[in-house]
Amino acid sequence: MAGIIESSPAHQNFSRYDIRVITKFSAILGKDASCIHKDLVAVLGKNAPSIETVRKWVKAVSEGQDDMEDEPRPGRPVTACGDANISKVLVSLSDDRRKTCEEISTETSMSRTSVLRVLTKKLNNKKKFSK
Repeated sequence: MAGIIESSPAHQNFSRYDIRVITKFSAILGKDASCIHKDLVAVLGKNAPSIETVRKWVKAVSEGQDDMEDEPRPGRPVTACGDANISKVLVSLSDDRRKTCEEISTETSMSRTSVLRVLTKKLNNKKKFSK
């Protein structure tokens, strides 16, 4: 792949699944992990997986793993920053922009950390420190 395909924005839209399939295909062809990684970096640039990740995927292929999907992980999925919760926080703030995270949390039935995550990550509200 290196040298054949130039790195461009059109080639950087590969999903994680796509990259795993490319890695699997290359490993079946007999390429080693470092060669596969160089090819991925040539096409994907900074969006390429690390060499350690490529080694792990190549090892999985060599051990006969056919499934390239992510394994389910234990725990709750992160849904605190979903559109519904962002709307709840915005509605709560529409009454009074000076509410604390605890007040919003009580009003919206969301955890305080979820409220804080919505405020800082999704709404880009920065905490202002008094001097």
